[in-house]
Amino acid sequence: MRARDRTPGTPEPEEGPGDGLGDERGDGLGDEGGTEDGTAHGNAGVRRARRAAEWGQARYSGSWAENLWTRLDAVDFLGQAIVLAATLLLCAVPFLIVVSALSGRSAVSGMTHRLGLSAEASADVSRLIAPSSTTSGAVTGLSWVFFVLGGLATAVSIQQLYQRVFQLPRKTWDRLRALVWLALAVGWLALGTLAGRTLHASQPVLWWIIGAAGCVGAWWFTMWFLLAGRIPWRRLVPCAVATGGFWIGMLVVFHFTFSGMVVGNEDEYGPIGVVFALMSLFIAIGVVIILGASAGMMWHDRGMSFRAALRRIRRPPR
Repeated sequence: MRARDRTPGTPEPEEGPGDGLGDERGDGLGDEGGTEDGTAHGNAGVRRARRAAEWGQARYSGSWAENLWTRLDAVDFLGQAIVLAATLLLCAVPFLIVVSALSGRSAVSGMTHRLGLSAEASADVSRLIAPSSTTSGAVTGLSWVFFVLGGLATAVSIQQLYQRVFQLPRKTWDRLRALVWLALAVGWLALGTLAGRTLHASQPVLWWIIGAAGCVGAWWFTMWFLLAGRIPWRRLVPCAVATGGFWIGMLVVFHFTFSGMVVGNEDEYGPIGVVFALMSLFIAIGVVIILGASAGMMWHDRGMSFRAALRRIRRPPR
């Protein structure tokens, strides 16, 4: 091997794995570069997520959604809906069963008509409720007292729920108003059942239009009457419209899902499963009542209206 040319006195460089070391360093730098790129991409993703969260928080702060949620949270809407559902199950259901029996109608047929139950679901519900003749014959003596008290407890529960939502104190004659409202509600339900079946069979579209208007009017009167007129009727109009809209939406949803819920729960749990299905319906009723009143108050307090929305749409851009 020929000796390398070098300057005298200069030490000869040591031979070593220079190429291999360079390759290892090159590979290492490449790996570090890949890690830095991955970290950079990760940091960019975190920054984008943080910016999105800040944008969402800015949009949510002071918005109608925050206003509505604050109202619902102050009322403890889910807990109150469950309490109302328990009252409906223990008081309203026996009351309506007796009312239907005394009028010569079946409570199951009324529920089947209103919720669109299938034949199998209707049979499951009918196994829980005695025939009308048996029920009407059992209402004697002290049973009348519990019958009236059960209906009154239902009316008072709805009244107290509205008082809580609108932050109003109780008054002396509230129980009397609840009793009068109960009698009016029974008459309204009877009239709707008698006239609704014929109209629904012949003119279903007209039935839905009249039913929607009647639903809004019924909830408007309910709030105004149970609160003794302490809330002006103009302020209650958005609450009634919102409650009526949510109520119709709830009926549509349960029309398509309640039969399957009843049959599925009955197959899985037995007859008690039908009670579970009814509880889900009653909880939904409580949520609709609270949500409708809260949404209507939010709508009124924020000065929202369809007229104002149309003005914003028609306003030329600057």
